[in-house]
Amino acid sequence: GASAPASMRRRAKGGSTRRGKPPKVSVSDGIGCVPSEPRNFVADAGPGCVIAHSVNVPWALGSELIDLRDYDRGAVFPDLAVDPESGTLSVVNATGKQRVAYITVYDHPVLKKDGTAHTQGRTVSSEGVERACVTFILLLPPRAILHAATLTDPTSEIDSDVQDWSEHPTPEDTHTKLMRFPLKGGPYLCTQGENGHLTHFFAGNTHAIDFRCPVGTDLLAVADARVVTVKDDETCSGIATANLFKWNSVMLKILTDGGDFCDEIDDGATPSTTPSTPSTIATGTKKNPPLKKGEKQHRRGGNLFVEYVHVNAGSVCVSVGDFVKAGTKICESGSVGFSPEPHLHFTAFRSDNTSAATTRVRFFGNDGCGNTNNTSGVTKNKEGTKCTFLPTAGRWYDATGEVPGPGA
Repeated sequence: GASAPASMRRRAKGGSTRRGKPPKVSVSDGIGCVPSEPRNFVADAGPGCVIAHSVNVPWALGSELIDLRDYDRGAVFPDLAVDPESGTLSVVNATGKQRVAYITVYDHPVLKKDGTAHTQGRTVSSEGVERACVTFILLLPPRAILHAATLTDPTSEIDSDVQDWSEHPTPEDTHTKLMRFPLKGGPYLCTQGENGHLTHFFAGNTHAIDFRCPVGTDLLAVADARVVTVKDDETCSGIATANLFKWNSVMLKILTDGGDFCDEIDDGATPSTTPSTPSTIATGTKKNPPLKKGEKQHRRGGNLFVEYVHVNAGSVCVSVGDFVKAGTKICESGSVGFSPEPHLHFTAFRSDNTSAATTRVRFFGNDGCGNTNNTSGVTKNKEGTKCTFLPTAGRWYDATGEVPGPGA
């Protein structure tokens, strides 16, 4: 039978519940059902990452269901196993819950079912050591085994983290505060949006938005805010599973028009002449029709925290406790932590608790609506003078909203 080599480094049991990695999950795709294409994710934004949200994927060697009646009572199942002769890498979920597995295979080629090699990515440790690797990001149904790949060297070093999936408790939760665009200049390609296939499919990341941007891009305060946390001393980068536990970030607590730490601004509000102070538009008018039944409970104000992740080491120009005005520079973008390529990972929460689930926030265009023909979740008022937008993977954005990409 399959066995794990002694050289395997395991990080599979227990684990942190820190934001930036999945603490738990529930799969909508189901066993044997595979999305026809990546969901809200630009595939080339994850070099070296192999993603599966089911066990029926064409590149895998095969899969099987676990019938506990076939095993001794009290049998213990490993999360991973490598057959020392064939090199088959098997990923096991013997629990009754859906689970997420991050598995990094270092240095040596990893083969698909057809014998071709998965594209390798790279990772750089905090000590500056660069290595080639392949990282599997797997969402496994209950009591299933995925025979994921063949290791060309069965003793390859492996790093893994396996945990229960955490489904977002209120995936339609939307904060009513409107945000300015977080990057200076542009336009920038959104590479992963809400429920994105790569890493935005669990509670702590569901509403996150990723923008591809060069290292050193100025990141701006999306609203008047107070700086809550700052971390910019990490330097690791790439797709190693161990990087899930290391990152740089800045978190802001958003202020309201009156300077309080809560807000009640409607989703369709038109920004005033001062971009940092959107005005309120009452519901029930032609300009902003009443919310549909069941929709109102998902749109509310209250405390709001926003976080900028993967920021460049040593780039933060604010300190904890500082008050920042909307549009001012707070740090620079980078590629630190679990980051396949340089990008900004932007997300919002109703709490600064490290296990908090995300909330949706929308952005407003500060100069009309960019490309007014766009279809990326734009909502405009009747006059068409302002819009809000929710970035979608594969589309380009700047401070005006969705715009044509370079060369369009």
